[in-house]
Amino acid sequence: METILLREYEDQSVELSEGDADFILQELAGKILVHREFRGKGYILNPCQYVGVIGLPSGRRLESRPKIPVSNLFYMLAVAFQLPTFRPEFAELDRLDEILEFIAAFFAELVEERIRNGLYRSYVEKEENAAVVRGRISLIEDLRLNYILRHRTYCRYDELTWDVPENQVIRQVAHFLSGWQFRPETRLRLSQIDTELETVTRTQFTASDIHRLNYHRLNEDYRPVHQLCRLFLEGSSFSEGMGTFSFRAFLVDMNKLFEEFVCQTLKLKARRMFSVHLQHRVYLGRDEKVVMKPDILIRNRGAVILAADCKYKQLESDEFKNHDVYQLLAYCTATGTHDGLLIYPLHLTSNREKVQILNTETCIRQITIDLRLELNKFVESCNLFADEIFAHAEA
Repeated sequence: METILLREYEDQSVELSEGDADFILQELAGKILVHREFRGKGYILNPCQYVGVIGLPSGRRLESRPKIPVSNLFYMLAVAFQLPTFRPEFAELDRLDEILEFIAAFFAELVEERIRNGLYRSYVEKEENAAVVRGRISLIEDLRLNYILRHRTYCRYDELTWDVPENQVIRQVAHFLSGWQFRPETRLRLSQIDTELETVTRTQFTASDIHRLNYHRLNEDYRPVHQLCRLFLEGSSFSEGMGTFSFRAFLVDMNKLFEEFVCQTLKLKARRMFSVHLQHRVYLGRDEKVVMKPDILIRNRGAVILAADCKYKQLESDEFKNHDVYQLLAYCTATGTHDGLLIYPLHLTSNREKVQILNTETCIRQITIDLRLELNKFVESCNLFADEIFAHAEA
């Protein structure tokens, strides 16, 4: 299988068949930029901030690689999606398709354990025009449907079933993962899971639907496997709004991953009096006008003490991006905090600058995280970063 190698935010000249070009233009619009070369018959592809693997109709494969080590990318995924364990062997992986298969195998392992322990069941209200009365009679529907023939009764009743969203999304993900070009043993495990869950409806949930699931003592242990479902649904969805999924693509939005990674890193290191919130809704105007969603808010006993914005983009030394400062200043104003923080990945040199806003007490600082360090040093630097943030918040 021929692989076309791309790198995030970089142009690459590629020869494409008409079918492959149409697929990228139509199905991956907004994710993979494509245009014809000024001279020649080739195309220029740019994956922007997306990294991952895409199967093309011709059988060729696009692989968009990150500018950071693949092991660090996996660590960021593990933290952002709250995976239960980070195994040392993950650090040895250097290809995106290997990471994807490793995570898929881990997903299969968690689901198999859940099946062995018994699937979560819940009562679901059902309606049926039945030959015998069951539950409650729905008088209006019964009269409408059975006005002449009275050999049936329209009833509503509660049924204890495992055909509930907690299990439906698992079957959905297992089904589409079984279509990926994994090793035979991995595909077999996923197909067996799909078969074992055949009485569960195969749905079309989106990643945002995972956030709406309610957890309690009976289904709390579903949370890790649902986080994996969210990862796969986000990566395979061409259109989150339409819920269109493909067996051919798995793309990670590095902008979004960086935000979630920083937020979860801070949550894991948060001290007792602090709470960390991602994309919490706030309003700049009175009467709930001008809605905004700061990347990160840190609260101390309910009061916002720091607003932060994560920007996954290159920043030159000693440079402030004016629009980033304006945006963060609005967050600080809306939340009533005087402490703003711009967080960038380190690309060239370390940036530790601050600007004191005129005629206010607000101070906006910028800080960088080096995503290119060797894995152990990267993990250590992230912990130090979180400690620094909370030490400043306590000061």
